[in-house]
Amino acid sequence: MLNKRSWLVIGFFVMVFPLIAYGFNCNKPDFGARIEDLNKDGYFVKYMEKGGISYYNYTGPCRMEMHDHVSSSISYAFIENQLYARIVYVPGENASSSDVRQRLEKQVSNQIGRPPYAMKQEGDWWVYQWFNEKDNLKFKIKVHSKTNEGKGAFYYEPLRAKLKTGNESNDPASLMD
Repeated sequence: MLNKRSWLVIGFFVMVFPLIAYGFNCNKPDFGARIEDLNKDGYFVKYMEKGGISYYNYTGPCRMEMHDHVSSSISYAFIENQLYARIVYVPGENASSSDVRQRLEKQVSNQIGRPPYAMKQEGDWWVYQWFNEKDNLKFKIKVHSKTNEGKGAFYYEPLRAKLKTGNESNDPASLMD
């Protein structure tokens, strides 16, 4: 007969084992990693290739903090089979624009460990930018001030140099400019 402590240990491993076995963390993707290493479970499904960038949907288990508030669309971009960007689209939500912007700024700043280095309004769009120097990641997010629609690209700066000249217009990071 198992004692209470044994049941707790077994329960812990039952809860944690799927996390250990699970290779891709959508909250902290391994930018620069190869698709072959990230897709061992077959959860990445390619849906487009354009301008030297391959785009994939991730169909595996993924829960991000933003899912508590909105139903977002998330895809991933690869350059030469290396993870380059996470692209997020968030449909408008019924909340005040200032609440949406405050929540966004807090969540991303907590994730990166610093406030945005740039924040400005361009027409109806609020534009935020962060740079994580340690990991060479740039974050660009736009939020529409009337509809609360949001779109963003989190990308690995060193891979941008691998884009062929003339294809910058297809770059998820450029789409945010």
